[in-house]
Amino acid sequence: MASSLLATGLAALEFSRKVTLGLAEDIPDGKFLHQPFPGANHALWVLGHLACTDEFFLNKVGGKPARRFDKWSGIFFMGSKPTPNAVDYPPISEVRLALDEGRGRLVEWFKSLGDSELMMPLPDDLKNFAPSRAALMSTIAWHEGLHAGQLSVCRKSLGLQPKFG
Repeated sequence: MASSLLATGLAALEFSRKVTLGLAEDIPDGKFLHQPFPGANHALWVLGHLACTDEFFLNKVGGKPARRFDKWSGIFFMGSKPTPNAVDYPPISEVRLALDEGRGRLVEWFKSLGDSELMMPLPDDLKNFAPSRAALMSTIAWHEGLHAGQLSVCRKSLGLQPKFG
């Protein structure tokens, strides 16, 4: 049985991903590059960014090899600029696969840690994200929620029905 520390963090990760996937599930395939206004994050960028974020932390904190980060960081990570050009991005099916695989690997890594390992501080260059591995789960979930808001804006600008409320 998972400790309450682990269970709380995993619940936050599960909830945030459930919301994100729900917001993205009925965006038409041809609309994933729609930007509500010039320069805005589109749905494909948001999903790719979240996949890269999971890989980044799994690599930098967990020491696990990244599968796509090196290839995708220039188009999906901090500092990248979303474009409406399909040729700039992998297909949505590949991004969805990366999103699922990356979160699965991240969750499995967190599950492999005991409470004392979860309370270990993050490396100095990452302490601005969270003080410990356990707190990082909530930070990742919060970060995903921020970008879920961007998906909501994309949905609204496409005329899609709200998912909540």
